[in-house]
Amino acid sequence: MVVAQKPGTSHRPQTGRYLDQDKVRRALDHAEALGATYAEVRLVALSETSIAMRDGALERAIPGQELGMTLRVLADGSWGVHSTTDVHALHDHIESTTRLAKAVAKRRASSDRPIGLAPVPVIEDEVHWASKIDVRHVDLETKIAHMNDLHSGAVGDERIVSVRTGWSDEHIHTELMTTEGMDRVWSFQRTLMHGTVTARENGEVVSYRTRHGGQGGLELIEACDTVGLGANAQQAALRLLKAKRAPSGKLPLIADRDLTGVYIHEALGHPCEADLVAAGDSCLDGKLGQKIGNDIVTVVDDPTMMGGYGAYPIDDEGVNTRAKVLIKDGVLTEYLNHRETAHHFGVDPNAGARAQDGLHHPMVRMSNTMIQGGSHADMDELMEDIEHGVFACGTRGGQVDTGRGSFQFAAQEAWLIENGELTTPLKDVSVSGLTLEILQNVDGLTQDARLASPGFCGKGQTVPVGDGGPIMRIREALVG
Repeated sequence: MVVAQKPGTSHRPQTGRYLDQDKVRRALDHAEALGATYAEVRLVALSETSIAMRDGALERAIPGQELGMTLRVLADGSWGVHSTTDVHALHDHIESTTRLAKAVAKRRASSDRPIGLAPVPVIEDEVHWASKIDVRHVDLETKIAHMNDLHSGAVGDERIVSVRTGWSDEHIHTELMTTEGMDRVWSFQRTLMHGTVTARENGEVVSYRTRHGGQGGLELIEACDTVGLGANAQQAALRLLKAKRAPSGKLPLIADRDLTGVYIHEALGHPCEADLVAAGDSCLDGKLGQKIGNDIVTVVDDPTMMGGYGAYPIDDEGVNTRAKVLIKDGVLTEYLNHRETAHHFGVDPNAGARAQDGLHHPMVRMSNTMIQGGSHADMDELMEDIEHGVFACGTRGGQVDTGRGSFQFAAQEAWLIENGELTTPLKDVSVSGLTLEILQNVDGLTQDARLASPGFCGKGQTVPVGDGGPIMRIREALVG
Protein backbone atom coordinates (compact mmCIF):
# COMPACT_ATOMS: atom_id res chain seq x y z
CA MET A 1 0.00 0.00 0.00
CA VAL A 2 1.25 3.46 -0.89
CA VAL A 3 0.68 6.08 1.80
CA ALA A 4 0.62 9.64 0.54
CA GLN A 5 2.97 11.93 2.38
CA LYS A 6 1.91 15.01 4.28
CA PRO A 7 1.84 18.17 2.13
CA GLY A 8 3.96 20.43 4.28
CA THR A 9 5.15 23.91 3.45
CA SER A 10 8.43 22.55 2.02
CA HIS A 11 6.46 21.28 -0.98
CA ARG A 12 5.02 24.65 -1.84
CA PRO A 13 7.11 27.11 -3.85
CA GLN A 14 6.57 30.85 -3.52
CA THR A 15 3.70 30.70 -6.01
CA GLY A 16 1.56 29.02 -3.33
CA ARG A 17 1.27 25.90 -5.47
CA TYR A 18 2.66 22.46 -4.79
CA LEU A 19 3.98 21.93 -8.32
CA ASP A 20 6.98 23.93 -9.49
CA GLN A 21 5.59 25.03 -12.84
CA ASP A 22 8.94 25.54 -14.54
CA LYS A 23 10.18 22.09 -13.55
CA VAL A 24 6.94 20.44 -14.62
CA ARG A 25 7.04 22.17 -18.01
CA ARG A 26 10.61 20.95 -18.57
CA ALA A 27 9.58 17.42 -17.60
CA LEU A 28 6.64 17.50 -19.99
CA ASP A 29 8.84 18.86 -22.79
CA HIS A 30 11.22 15.97 -22.13
CA ALA A 31 8.37 13.48 -22.51
CA GLU A 32 7.50 14.97 -25.90
CA ALA A 33 11.13 14.81 -26.96
CA LEU A 34 11.09 11.10 -26.13
CA GLY A 35 8.11 10.52 -28.42
CA ALA A 36 5.06 11.16 -26.23
CA THR A 37 2.06 12.54 -28.10
CA TYR A 38 0.58 13.75 -24.80
CA ALA A 39 1.61 13.88 -21.15
CA GLU A 40 0.11 15.29 -17.99
CA VAL A 41 0.97 15.75 -14.34
CA ARG A 42 -1.92 15.86 -11.87
CA LEU A 43 -1.39 16.52 -8.18
CA VAL A 44 -4.00 16.26 -5.42
CA ALA A 45 -3.43 17.63 -1.92
CA LEU A 46 -6.02 16.40 0.52
CA SER A 47 -6.78 17.69 4.02
CA GLU A 48 -9.32 15.54 5.82
CA THR A 49 -10.85 14.54 9.14
CA SER A 50 -12.42 11.20 10.05
CA ILE A 51 -14.28 10.71 13.35
CA ALA A 52 -16.09 7.66 14.75
CA MET A 53 -18.18 7.38 17.89
CA ARG A 54 -20.05 4.45 19.41
CA ASP A 55 -22.84 4.97 21.93
CA GLY A 56 -21.62 8.48 22.61
CA ALA A 57 -18.00 7.48 23.25
CA LEU A 58 -15.21 8.63 20.95
CA GLU A 59 -13.49 5.72 19.21
CA ARG A 60 -11.18 7.64 16.90
CA ALA A 61 -10.55 11.11 15.53
CA ILE A 62 -8.01 11.24 12.73
CA PRO A 63 -6.99 14.47 11.02
CA GLY A 64 -4.92 13.77 7.94
CA GLN A 65 -3.08 15.37 5.07
CA GLU A 66 -2.10 13.50 1.93
CA LEU A 67 -0.26 14.40 -1.24
CA GLY A 68 -0.31 12.27 -4.36
CA MET A 69 0.79 12.87 -7.94
CA THR A 70 0.17 10.91 -11.13
CA LEU A 71 2.12 11.20 -14.37
CA ARG A 72 0.36 9.93 -17.50
CA VAL A 73 2.21 9.59 -20.80
CA LEU A 74 0.51 8.68 -24.09
CA ALA A 75 2.94 7.26 -26.65
CA ASP A 76 2.27 5.13 -29.73
CA GLY A 77 -1.40 5.00 -28.79
CA SER A 78 -0.95 3.52 -25.30
CA TRP A 79 -0.71 4.83 -21.75
CA GLY A 80 2.17 4.74 -19.37
CA VAL A 81 1.23 5.74 -15.82
CA HIS A 82 3.33 6.44 -12.76
CA SER A 83 1.99 7.51 -9.36
CA THR A 84 4.12 8.83 -6.51
CA THR A 85 4.07 10.79 -3.29
CA ASP A 86 7.46 12.37 -4.04
CA VAL A 87 6.73 15.59 -5.90
CA HIS A 88 10.43 16.32 -6.42
CA ALA A 89 11.13 13.05 -8.23
CA LEU A 90 8.96 13.78 -11.27
CA HIS A 91 11.76 14.21 -13.79
CA ASP A 92 13.31 10.89 -12.75
CA HIS A 93 10.24 9.01 -14.00
CA ILE A 94 9.66 10.64 -17.38
CA GLU A 95 11.83 8.22 -19.37
CA SER A 96 10.63 5.05 -17.65
CA THR A 97 6.95 6.02 -17.97
CA THR A 98 7.39 6.84 -21.67
CA ARG A 99 9.16 3.52 -22.21
CA LEU A 100 6.30 1.80 -20.44
CA ALA A 101 3.76 3.37 -22.77
CA LYS A 102 5.72 2.26 -25.83
CA ALA A 103 6.14 -1.25 -24.43
CA VAL A 104 2.39 -1.51 -23.86
CA ALA A 105 1.80 -0.31 -27.42
CA LYS A 106 3.99 -3.10 -28.83
CA ARG A 107 1.84 -5.67 -27.07
CA ARG A 108 -1.46 -4.16 -28.18
CA ALA A 109 -3.68 -6.66 -29.97
CA SER A 110 -4.20 -5.96 -33.65
CA SER A 111 -7.93 -5.77 -33.00
CA ASP A 112 -7.54 -3.01 -30.40
CA ARG A 113 -7.64 0.61 -31.46
CA PRO A 114 -4.75 2.91 -30.52
CA ILE A 115 -5.81 5.36 -27.82
CA GLY A 116 -6.54 8.90 -28.92
CA LEU A 117 -7.79 11.96 -27.05
CA ALA A 118 -10.58 14.28 -28.13
CA PRO A 119 -9.47 17.94 -28.24
CA VAL A 120 -10.41 20.25 -25.38
CA PRO A 121 -9.93 23.98 -24.76
CA VAL A 122 -6.52 24.76 -23.28
CA ILE A 123 -7.12 26.79 -20.12
CA GLU A 124 -4.86 28.43 -17.56
CA ASP A 125 -6.74 29.46 -14.43
CA GLU A 126 -7.67 28.83 -10.81
CA VAL A 127 -11.18 27.91 -9.65
CA HIS A 128 -11.96 27.68 -5.96
CA TRP A 129 -15.39 26.79 -4.62
CA ALA A 130 -15.20 28.39 -1.18
CA SER A 131 -17.36 26.97 1.60
CA LYS A 132 -19.32 29.35 3.81
CA ILE A 133 -17.69 27.72 6.85
CA ASP A 134 -14.34 26.15 5.93
CA VAL A 135 -14.08 22.72 7.59
CA ARG A 136 -10.33 23.16 8.01
CA HIS A 137 -11.02 25.90 10.55
CA VAL A 138 -13.63 24.00 12.59
CA ASP A 139 -12.40 22.48 15.84
CA LEU A 140 -12.89 18.87 16.83
CA GLU A 141 -15.27 19.73 19.70
CA THR A 142 -17.72 21.37 17.30
CA LYS A 143 -17.79 18.33 15.04
CA ILE A 144 -18.28 15.97 17.99
CA ALA A 145 -21.10 18.18 19.31
CA HIS A 146 -23.04 17.67 16.07
CA MET A 147 -22.45 13.92 16.27
CA ASN A 148 -23.72 13.96 19.86
CA ASP A 149 -26.88 15.71 18.66
CA LEU A 150 -27.53 12.87 16.22
CA HIS A 151 -26.85 10.36 19.00
CA SER A 152 -29.20 12.10 21.43
CA GLY A 153 -32.02 11.96 18.90
CA ALA A 154 -31.49 8.25 18.28
CA VAL A 155 -31.48 7.00 21.89
CA GLY A 156 -34.19 7.10 24.54
CA ASP A 157 -35.84 3.73 23.96
CA GLU A 158 -34.69 0.55 25.70
CA ARG A 159 -34.92 -1.35 22.42
CA ILE A 160 -32.12 0.77 20.92
CA VAL A 161 -28.98 -1.20 21.73
CA SER A 162 -26.34 0.67 19.73
CA VAL A 163 -25.85 4.00 17.97
CA ARG A 164 -22.76 4.47 15.86
CA THR A 165 -22.04 7.91 14.42
CA GLY A 166 -19.40 9.03 11.96
CA TRP A 167 -18.01 12.19 10.43
CA SER A 168 -15.81 12.88 7.45
CA ASP A 169 -14.74 16.10 5.80
CA GLU A 170 -12.17 16.86 3.13
CA HIS A 171 -10.63 19.81 1.34
CA ILE A 172 -9.48 18.77 -2.14
CA HIS A 173 -6.84 20.86 -3.94
CA THR A 174 -5.91 19.77 -7.48
CA GLU A 175 -3.27 21.00 -9.94
CA LEU A 176 -3.04 19.82 -13.56
CA MET A 177 -0.42 20.61 -16.18
CA THR A 178 -0.22 19.06 -19.67
CA THR A 179 1.92 19.12 -22.80
CA GLU A 180 -0.97 20.90 -24.53
CA GLY A 181 -0.49 23.89 -22.24
CA MET A 182 -3.27 23.19 -19.75
CA ASP A 183 -2.39 24.69 -16.37
CA ARG A 184 -5.33 24.58 -13.97
CA VAL A 185 -5.81 24.67 -10.21
CA TRP A 186 -9.10 24.01 -8.43
CA SER A 187 -10.35 23.25 -4.95
CA PHE A 188 -13.56 22.47 -3.06
CA GLN A 189 -14.78 20.70 0.07
CA ARG A 190 -17.09 17.86 1.10
CA THR A 191 -18.64 17.23 4.50
CA LEU A 192 -20.60 14.17 5.64
CA MET A 193 -22.18 12.98 8.87
CA HIS A 194 -23.77 9.55 9.24
CA GLY A 195 -25.25 7.24 11.83
CA THR A 196 -26.34 3.63 12.21
CA VAL A 197 -29.02 2.79 14.77
CA THR A 198 -29.41 -0.83 15.91
CA ALA A 199 -32.50 -2.12 17.74
CA ARG A 200 -33.26 -5.47 19.37
CA GLU A 201 -36.46 -7.08 20.64
CA ASN A 202 -37.36 -10.73 21.25
CA GLY A 203 -34.25 -11.96 19.48
CA GLU A 204 -34.86 -9.80 16.41
CA VAL A 205 -32.00 -7.41 15.55
CA VAL A 206 -32.32 -4.68 12.92
CA SER A 207 -30.29 -1.65 11.84
CA TYR A 208 -31.08 1.58 10.04
CA ARG A 209 -28.53 3.92 8.44
CA THR A 210 -28.83 7.66 7.90
CA ARG A 211 -26.55 10.16 6.12
CA HIS A 212 -26.43 13.89 5.59
CA GLY A 213 -23.90 16.03 3.76
CA GLY A 214 -22.61 17.13 0.40
CA GLN A 215 -20.22 19.50 -1.33
CA GLY A 216 -19.50 22.33 1.09
CA GLY A 217 -18.35 22.97 4.63
CA LEU A 218 -19.82 23.02 8.11
CA GLU A 219 -22.78 25.07 6.88
CA LEU A 220 -24.28 21.84 5.49
CA ILE A 221 -24.41 20.27 8.94
CA GLU A 222 -25.58 23.44 10.67
CA ALA A 223 -28.53 23.61 8.27
CA CYS A 224 -29.62 20.11 9.27
CA ASP A 225 -31.78 19.17 12.27
CA THR A 226 -29.28 16.56 13.46
CA VAL A 227 -31.36 15.64 16.51
CA GLY A 228 -34.29 15.04 14.19
CA LEU A 229 -32.05 13.02 11.88
CA GLY A 230 -31.25 10.70 14.77
CA ALA A 231 -34.89 10.55 15.90
CA ASN A 232 -36.05 9.58 12.40
CA ALA A 233 -33.44 6.82 12.31
CA GLN A 234 -34.59 5.58 15.72
CA GLN A 235 -38.23 5.42 14.64
CA ALA A 236 -37.29 3.61 11.43
CA ALA A 237 -35.30 1.00 13.37
CA LEU A 238 -38.20 0.46 15.78
CA ARG A 239 -40.64 0.06 12.87
CA LEU A 240 -38.38 -2.60 11.37
CA LEU A 241 -38.65 -4.64 14.58
CA LYS A 242 -42.38 -5.05 13.91
CA ALA A 243 -42.20 -5.22 10.12
CA LYS A 244 -43.38 -8.22 8.13
CA ARG A 245 -41.56 -10.01 5.34
CA ALA A 246 -42.21 -8.51 1.95
CA PRO A 247 -44.49 -10.19 -0.57
CA SER A 248 -42.73 -11.57 -3.64
CA GLY A 249 -43.60 -11.34 -7.28
CA LYS A 250 -44.25 -8.68 -9.87
CA LEU A 251 -45.99 -5.77 -8.19
CA PRO A 252 -46.55 -2.04 -8.62
CA LEU A 253 -43.71 -0.25 -6.81
CA ILE A 254 -43.37 3.28 -5.50
CA ALA A 255 -39.82 4.34 -4.62
CA ASP A 256 -38.82 7.26 -2.41
CA ARG A 257 -36.06 9.66 -3.51
CA ASP A 258 -33.25 7.51 -2.08
CA LEU A 259 -34.39 4.39 -3.86
CA THR A 260 -35.18 6.31 -7.04
CA GLY A 261 -31.64 7.66 -6.90
CA VAL A 262 -29.93 4.32 -6.40
CA TYR A 263 -32.04 2.83 -9.18
CA ILE A 264 -31.09 5.49 -11.69
CA HIS A 265 -27.45 5.31 -10.58
CA GLU A 266 -27.15 1.54 -10.85
CA ALA A 267 -29.55 0.66 -13.62
CA LEU A 268 -28.94 3.57 -16.00
CA GLY A 269 -25.88 5.51 -14.89
CA HIS A 270 -23.39 2.66 -15.08
CA PRO A 271 -24.54 1.43 -18.52
CA CYS A 272 -24.17 5.06 -19.71
CA GLU A 273 -20.45 5.13 -18.81
CA ALA A 274 -18.76 5.27 -22.19
CA ASP A 275 -15.76 3.13 -21.23
CA LEU A 276 -18.16 0.24 -20.54
CA VAL A 277 -20.01 0.97 -23.77
CA ALA A 278 -16.76 0.97 -25.76
CA ALA A 279 -15.77 -2.33 -24.16
CA GLY A 280 -19.05 -3.93 -25.25
CA ASP A 281 -20.19 -4.26 -21.65
CA SER A 282 -23.32 -2.09 -21.73
CA CYS A 283 -26.92 -2.82 -22.61
CA LEU A 284 -27.06 0.70 -24.08
CA ASP A 285 -24.40 0.08 -26.73
CA GLY A 286 -25.65 1.38 -30.08
CA LYS A 287 -28.81 2.89 -28.62
CA LEU A 288 -28.00 6.62 -28.78
CA GLY A 289 -30.99 8.43 -30.24
CA GLN A 290 -33.33 5.54 -29.51
CA LYS A 291 -36.38 5.50 -27.27
CA ILE A 292 -35.48 3.44 -24.20
CA GLY A 293 -37.91 4.76 -21.58
CA ASN A 294 -41.32 6.22 -20.97
CA ASP A 295 -41.89 9.75 -22.32
CA ILE A 296 -41.92 11.11 -18.74
CA VAL A 297 -38.34 9.98 -18.05
CA THR A 298 -35.57 12.59 -18.27
CA VAL A 299 -32.26 11.85 -16.51
CA VAL A 300 -29.43 14.30 -15.86
CA ASP A 301 -25.92 13.80 -14.48
CA ASP A 302 -24.76 17.17 -13.20
CA PRO A 303 -21.46 17.85 -11.39
CA THR A 304 -22.29 21.58 -11.33
CA MET A 305 -25.13 20.92 -8.86
CA MET A 306 -23.40 22.61 -5.95
CA GLY A 307 -24.19 21.02 -2.61
CA GLY A 308 -24.50 17.57 -4.16
CA TYR A 309 -21.99 15.07 -2.84
CA GLY A 310 -20.82 14.34 -6.39
CA ALA A 311 -20.24 17.98 -7.35
CA TYR A 312 -16.88 19.21 -8.69
CA PRO A 313 -15.91 22.31 -10.71
CA ILE A 314 -13.42 20.73 -13.16
CA ASP A 315 -12.93 17.10 -14.06
CA ASP A 316 -9.61 15.32 -13.56
CA GLU A 317 -8.58 15.93 -17.18
CA GLY A 318 -9.04 19.69 -16.81
CA VAL A 319 -12.41 19.91 -18.59
CA ASN A 320 -15.03 22.36 -17.30
CA THR A 321 -18.03 20.55 -15.89
CA ARG A 322 -21.54 20.75 -17.31
CA ALA A 323 -24.86 19.00 -16.94
CA LYS A 324 -25.18 15.89 -19.09
CA VAL A 325 -28.68 14.94 -20.23
CA LEU A 326 -28.51 11.15 -20.47
CA ILE A 327 -32.18 10.62 -21.31
CA LYS A 328 -34.55 13.28 -22.67
CA ASP A 329 -38.26 12.39 -22.78
CA GLY A 330 -37.40 8.70 -22.86
CA VAL A 331 -34.71 9.01 -25.58
CA LEU A 332 -31.06 8.12 -24.86
CA THR A 333 -29.15 11.27 -25.82
CA GLU A 334 -25.67 11.08 -24.31
CA TYR A 335 -23.08 8.84 -22.67
CA LEU A 336 -20.81 9.86 -19.83
CA ASN A 337 -17.31 10.17 -21.24
CA HIS A 338 -13.76 11.38 -20.80
CA ARG A 339 -11.29 12.42 -23.50
CA GLU A 340 -10.38 8.90 -24.51
CA THR A 341 -13.95 7.64 -24.93
CA ALA A 342 -15.02 10.92 -26.54
CA HIS A 343 -12.37 10.35 -29.20
CA HIS A 344 -13.55 6.75 -29.60
CA PHE A 345 -17.14 7.86 -30.27
CA GLY A 346 -16.27 11.06 -32.15
CA VAL A 347 -17.99 13.41 -29.68
CA ASP A 348 -16.94 16.25 -27.39
CA PRO A 349 -15.75 15.34 -23.87
CA ASN A 350 -18.37 16.11 -21.23
CA ALA A 351 -16.20 16.18 -18.10
CA GLY A 352 -16.87 12.68 -16.79
CA ALA A 353 -13.24 11.96 -15.83
CA ARG A 354 -12.80 11.37 -12.09
CA ALA A 355 -10.01 9.84 -10.03
CA GLN A 356 -10.20 8.66 -6.42
CA ASP A 357 -7.18 10.77 -5.46
CA GLY A 358 -3.79 11.89 -6.71
CA LEU A 359 -2.47 8.33 -6.89
CA HIS A 360 -5.14 7.04 -9.27
CA HIS A 361 -5.77 7.68 -12.97
CA PRO A 362 -9.05 9.24 -14.18
CA MET A 363 -11.94 6.97 -15.15
CA VAL A 364 -15.41 7.63 -16.53
CA ARG A 365 -17.63 8.18 -13.49
CA MET A 366 -20.99 9.61 -12.47
CA SER A 367 -21.42 12.75 -10.34
CA ASN A 368 -24.93 13.84 -9.24
CA THR A 369 -27.39 11.67 -11.16
CA MET A 370 -31.13 12.16 -10.93
CA ILE A 371 -34.46 11.77 -12.68
CA GLN A 372 -36.26 15.04 -13.31
CA GLY A 373 -39.69 15.68 -11.78
CA GLY A 374 -42.97 14.73 -13.39
CA SER A 375 -46.59 15.84 -13.19
CA HIS A 376 -47.99 14.16 -10.08
CA ALA A 377 -48.65 16.47 -7.14
CA ASP A 378 -47.60 14.09 -4.38
CA MET A 379 -47.25 10.48 -3.31
CA ASP A 380 -50.95 10.16 -2.45
CA GLU A 381 -51.75 10.83 -6.09
CA LEU A 382 -49.22 8.20 -7.18
CA MET A 383 -50.72 5.42 -5.08
CA GLU A 384 -54.43 6.26 -5.17
CA ASP A 385 -55.19 3.63 -7.84
CA ILE A 386 -52.85 0.88 -6.56
CA GLU A 387 -54.83 -2.01 -5.07
CA HIS A 388 -51.81 -4.10 -4.01
CA GLY A 389 -48.23 -2.87 -4.21
CA VAL A 390 -45.16 -1.78 -2.26
CA PHE A 391 -43.73 1.58 -1.20
CA ALA A 392 -39.96 1.17 -0.67
CA CYS A 393 -37.69 3.67 1.09
CA GLY A 394 -33.97 4.14 1.52
CA THR A 395 -31.24 1.94 0.21
CA ARG A 396 -28.88 -0.73 1.47
CA GLY A 397 -26.97 -0.60 -1.80
CA GLY A 398 -27.32 -2.08 -5.24
CA GLN A 399 -25.53 -3.82 -8.04
CA VAL A 400 -25.83 -4.05 -11.77
CA ASP A 401 -24.77 -6.27 -14.66
CA THR A 402 -24.23 -3.53 -17.23
CA GLY A 403 -23.86 -5.94 -20.13
CA ARG A 404 -27.12 -7.81 -19.50
CA GLY A 405 -28.83 -4.69 -18.27
CA SER A 406 -30.01 -6.35 -15.07
CA PHE A 407 -29.96 -4.82 -11.61
CA GLN A 408 -30.84 -5.54 -8.00
CA PHE A 409 -31.01 -3.29 -4.99
CA ALA A 410 -32.32 -3.51 -1.44
CA ALA A 411 -34.51 -1.03 0.43
CA GLN A 412 -34.00 -0.04 4.06
CA GLU A 413 -37.70 -0.24 4.85
CA ALA A 414 -41.03 -0.46 3.05
CA TRP A 415 -44.81 -0.54 3.40
CA LEU A 416 -47.54 -2.55 1.78
CA ILE A 417 -49.93 -0.48 -0.33
CA GLU A 418 -53.53 -1.69 -0.18
CA ASN A 419 -56.38 0.08 -1.93
CA GLY A 420 -54.38 3.26 -2.30
CA GLU A 421 -53.17 3.46 1.30
CA LEU A 422 -50.03 2.52 3.24
CA THR A 423 -50.73 -0.33 5.64
CA THR A 424 -48.25 -2.95 6.90
CA PRO A 425 -44.55 -2.07 7.47
CA LEU A 426 -42.24 -4.41 5.53
CA LYS A 427 -38.58 -5.40 5.78
CA ASP A 428 -35.96 -7.21 3.68
CA VAL A 429 -37.38 -5.78 0.46
CA SER A 430 -35.31 -6.18 -2.67
CA VAL A 431 -36.14 -5.01 -6.18
CA SER A 432 -34.69 -6.47 -9.36
CA GLY A 433 -35.31 -6.23 -13.05
CA LEU A 434 -34.02 -5.28 -16.47
CA THR A 435 -33.06 -1.65 -17.07
CA LEU A 436 -34.86 -1.27 -20.38
CA GLU A 437 -38.07 -2.85 -19.08
CA ILE A 438 -38.19 -0.76 -15.92
CA LEU A 439 -37.54 2.51 -17.77
CA GLN A 440 -40.59 1.75 -19.90
CA ASN A 441 -42.59 0.87 -16.78
CA VAL A 442 -41.95 4.17 -15.00
CA ASP A 443 -45.43 5.68 -15.21
CA GLY A 444 -45.54 8.29 -12.45
CA LEU A 445 -43.23 10.94 -11.00
CA THR A 446 -43.95 13.65 -8.44
CA GLN A 447 -43.21 17.23 -9.41
CA ASP A 448 -40.66 17.80 -6.65
CA ALA A 449 -37.29 16.28 -7.58
CA ARG A 450 -34.13 16.71 -5.54
CA LEU A 451 -31.00 14.92 -4.45
CA ALA A 452 -31.37 12.35 -1.68
CA SER A 453 -28.74 11.02 0.76
CA PRO A 454 -25.08 11.25 -0.29
CA GLY A 455 -23.32 8.05 -1.29
CA PHE A 456 -20.24 6.39 -2.73
CA CYS A 457 -19.64 4.47 -5.94
CA GLY A 458 -17.07 1.73 -6.41
CA LYS A 459 -15.62 0.92 -9.84
CA GLY A 460 -12.10 -0.16 -9.02
CA GLN A 461 -11.85 3.26 -7.38
CA THR A 462 -14.28 4.81 -4.89
CA VAL A 463 -15.67 8.30 -5.45
CA PRO A 464 -18.43 10.32 -3.71
CA VAL A 465 -21.68 10.62 -5.66
CA GLY A 466 -25.10 12.14 -5.33
CA ASP A 467 -28.34 10.74 -6.69
CA GLY A 468 -32.05 11.21 -6.27
CA GLY A 469 -35.09 12.55 -8.05
CA PRO A 470 -38.82 12.60 -7.38
CA ILE A 471 -40.94 9.91 -5.76
CA MET A 472 -41.29 7.39 -8.59
CA ARG A 473 -43.97 4.86 -9.51
CA ILE A 474 -43.11 1.76 -11.52
CA ARG A 475 -46.04 -0.05 -13.09
CA GLU A 476 -44.50 -3.46 -12.43
CA ALA A 477 -41.24 -4.55 -10.81
CA LEU A 478 -39.96 -7.82 -9.38
CA VAL A 479 -40.13 -7.53 -5.60
CA GLY A 480 -38.75 -10.13 -3.21
